[in-house]
Amino acid sequence: MRGLSKLRALHQQTGHLAPTQKCLSLSTAAVKTDGQNNGSGGSQEEGGSQRVMQSLAAAAAVAAVAAALNDRCSVYAKEDHEEQDHVKSDNRVRQFHTPDMVFNYFASYRKRNTSGGHYGISSTSGSTGGRWAMMMSPMDLYTALTPDCSRFGLGAGVHEEITEEAINSGSVMKKKKEQSPVKNSVLNKIGATGLLSYADFCVLLALLSTPKRYTDTIFNVLDVDGSQKIGVKEFAYVSSKMALKSGGFGSYTDQDQKEVLASSSGLLNYLFGVNRDQEVSKEEFKKLQIDLLNELIELQFLEYDKENTGVITELDFAQFLLKNGKIPKKKKASMIKNVKSQWPSKAKGVTLQEFKDFFAILASGGELERALYYLDVEGSGVDQAEFRKISSWVSGTEISDHIVDIIFTLLDDDGDRRLQKAEISQVLIDWRNSRGYDKVNLLPMMA
Repeated sequence: MRGLSKLRALHQQTGHLAPTQKCLSLSTAAVKTDGQNNGSGGSQEEGGSQRVMQSLAAAAAVAAVAAALNDRCSVYAKEDHEEQDHVKSDNRVRQFHTPDMVFNYFASYRKRNTSGGHYGISSTSGSTGGRWAMMMSPMDLYTALTPDCSRFGLGAGVHEEITEEAINSGSVMKKKKEQSPVKNSVLNKIGATGLLSYADFCVLLALLSTPKRYTDTIFNVLDVDGSQKIGVKEFAYVSSKMALKSGGFGSYTDQDQKEVLASSSGLLNYLFGVNRDQEVSKEEFKKLQIDLLNELIELQFLEYDKENTGVITELDFAQFLLKNGKIPKKKKASMIKNVKSQWPSKAKGVTLQEFKDFFAILASGGELERALYYLDVEGSGVDQAEFRKISSWVSGTEISDHIVDIIFTLLDDDGDRRLQKAEISQVLIDWRNSRGYDKVNLLPMMA
C-alpha cells in the first residue's frame, strides 16, 4: 500500500511532463517500489523479480503508446499548419492573379486537344499528338470563386489527365468530390455533359460578378445579331473576345469557331445541346445567372451550416463578411465582439434566405457604394431605413430587419446608428476582390 501511495504522489509531481517522460518516471518508480516491497525474504525473491519484470514490460508498453500519441499530435499540428498555408496560398491566387492564372491553378483536369487550338488554356508540354487543354469541373468553379472554402486548388500545372471519352460519359461527376450537395444542382447538370473551358470560366465569372439589374444588357451583348436568342456562334464570338490570350484581349477566327463547336464544354452542352443546335432565350439566360448564383451562395452557406439546419449564427455571418477584409486584427476582434455580445450562441440566427438576400447585395458591389455616395451628399451617413431602401434598389431583393441590425452592429464604429460610406466600402471592396469579381466584366465591352 505504501508503494502505491508513492506512485500516486509521483504521478502528481510529473503531471507537467510530456507523456513519454511521465511514463518513464512512473515505470522507474514502479521498479523501485516493487523492489522495496519484495527485497526482503529469500523465499519471495523469485516472485519479486517476476513482478519487477512485469512492471517494466507494462511501463514500456505505456511509454510506447505515449510516444505514438506524441508523434500523432505532431503530425496533426503539421497538417493543420500546412492546411492553413494552403488556404492562404489559394486566397492570394484568387485575389491577385490574372483570370488565366486563376483558371490554371484551380482547374483539376487536362485533356489532349487534337485540334491544336486555344479554346482552353493550353500547355506545350507533352505536345506529341496535340496540345493539352486545361479543364475545370463545375465544383472547381466554386473553389476558384470562394475564399477559405473546404476544397483546395491543386496548383498551377498540376492536373489529372482525362480523355474525351471520359468527359463525354460523365465519369468525372461520379466522383463524390465533384458532386454538389445542393438539390437540383445546376453545377451537376453542367458537369453531367462535360467540363468547363477557360472561355466558359471567363463568361461565368463575368456573369456572376454583374448585378442582376444589368442582366438584360449583358444578354444584348451576347445577342450579336439582335434576334433575342443567343446561338452557339454568338457565344463563341463573345467568349473568345473575353478569354485572355497571349498577345491581346482575345480574337475570333474560323479556327476558334471550330474549336468551340468541337469542344467538350459542359456549359455549351447545357445551353445549346450536345449537337449545338439550340438557342438560349433571355428568360433562360436570366435563369442561368440566378441558378448559378443561388447554388454558389448555398454551397458557401453550408461551409458554416455543417449540420444542414438551414440556420447559421450571427457570429458566423459576421465572420463571413470580415474574413478576407484588410481590417487590422485588433479592430476586427472588436467588431466581432460587438456582434457576439449582442447575439449569444443561442440567438435568432441567420436563415439561408437572409444569407442569399445579402449575398446579392455584396455581389452588386460598386452599385451600392455609388448609391451611398450620391444619397449621402452631406456625409452624415444613412440610417437603417435608408440602408434597407438603397440595398433593395441595388440588388432587387428585400433584406430583413435582423440582417440590417447585424450589419449596423458590426460596421457602425461610432455607435451613432448611421453608416458612413467609408465604414461599409472596405467590406464591399474586399469581399468582391477576394473572389476575383473585379477581374472580368462584360460591361466594358458595351463601349
